[in-house]
Amino acid sequence: MEPDAQKKKDLLRDMVLLRHFETTARNSYLDGKIPGPCHVYIGQEAVAVGICGVLTREDYILSHHRGHGHCLAKGADPKKLLAELFGKKDGYCGGRGGSMHIFIKEIGILGTNGIVGGSIPLSVGAGMHIKLRKTKQVSVGFFGDGAANQGTFHESLNLAARHKLPVIFVCYI
Repeated sequence: MEPDAQKKKDLLRDMVLLRHFETTARNSYLDGKIPGPCHVYIGQEAVAVGICGVLTREDYILSHHRGHGHCLAKGADPKKLLAELFGKKDGYCGGRGGSMHIFIKEIGILGTNGIVGGSIPLSVGAGMHIKLRKTKQVSVGFFGDGAANQGTFHESLNLAARHKLPVIFVCYI
């Protein structure tokens, strides 16, 4: 189904927001203002916006080391997210999570992490949780193509298929 003109404008606006946020984060990191590592999501904006744009607030997402874009696309407050990256106490995790460990329960973000493929089995666990509670939610696991070389990738897809779990696996390059 083709999105209407307003939806297309909203999606473009969200992609521009992600790009601006990530450019700001990258520049702040390069200037030494962000403590710890900071991996940006530049060039992947359409993936996050396209997927998260059709999810509900109650649906779950699990992300990887480049998870800022997913968080923003799911509805995170850019100022509060940036505060987290800067290690400020008014960030989502009190400034303790930094760039790679963001958790925002109220909008269904069950975590970003730095483990290659770490989001894959976690999204299956969230899918099992959904199935057992018999809700209409879905769980989305974002990961890069390198994660497909992990054993947990194959095990997770098999488990999700075997139990008919409401999990969407999003792999991109």
